[in-house]
Amino acid sequence: MAHTGIKVYGTLWCSDCKRTKKFFGEQRVHYDFVDIDGDPAGLAVVEEANNGKHIIPVLKFDDGSTLVEPSNADLAKKLGLQTTAKNKFYDLIVVGSGPAGLTAALYAAREGIETLVIERGGVGGQAGVTERLDNFPGFPEGISGAEFASRLRQQAERFGVEILSAQDVEAVATDGDYRLILTADGNEYRSWAVLLALGSTYRRLDVPGEEDFIGAGVHFCATCDGAFYRDKDVLVVGGGNSAGEESIFLTKFAKRVTIATRDKQLSASKVVVEKVNEDPKIDIITSATPAEFRGDGK
Repeated sequence: MAHTGIKVYGTLWCSDCKRTKKFFGEQRVHYDFVDIDGDPAGLAVVEEANNGKHIIPVLKFDDGSTLVEPSNADLAKKLGLQTTAKNKFYDLIVVGSGPAGLTAALYAAREGIETLVIERGGVGGQAGVTERLDNFPGFPEGISGAEFASRLRQQAERFGVEILSAQDVEAVATDGDYRLILTADGNEYRSWAVLLALGSTYRRLDVPGEEDFIGAGVHFCATCDGAFYRDKDVLVVGGGNSAGEESIFLTKFAKRVTIATRDKQLSASKVVVEKVNEDPKIDIITSATPAEFRGDGK
């Protein structure tokens, strides 16, 4: 992305601040977060941007511009993301830009099928925010999720695939012989066929306190939010590959990482388990089931 020196001024409990951080994480855009609850200078920046009012988040960009409480559409525009398609009709519209969606799109485009991909988050899906992919064929040394997503995008676009990011699909319908896609910005796109490659969602624990602390101590993406917990103790819940890989990544920031799994041992692959056991900053607690999240509200 063109912007690098982005600062986000807000609080850990602010819902719009959480949404903004999630957006940047999905787009793999680096930013620095300033918690104004404990930073008088940061609070002063917010007050200056709002004529004395406390409206957050406030975003400062490297070109000197400022955004106050921006929508995702505002952020997409600022980052130069394409959110509106060039045409109104395509042979095929793919909803979702993870590995499955982009692979299907490039195969279709190679056959001369005019293809549009619509993605509500960042291109590459969850694979794009994975620290490292070690089990994908063709990469014997492994590859970072961000680079993998970038290569997928380049390959798809080389065959003429058009990709919209940061754009929500509101409805899928029929219009005579055509399929109709309605996006959140009010645009309508038609095609002969629609392929839904919606990917997966993060699994919740569904315990008391979880919803209250999402984005303020409870997170689902180490790559997106790990840096906020530099030199702190971090708990990772789960015993599979995701838990192991996220824990290894978190050791770059955290003072210590503890994995808590309800099973008697980690269920991750042998390679991941070996890496976890070899890391001196990772501890493992087995036969543990989280019952509740508690905190001070921040």
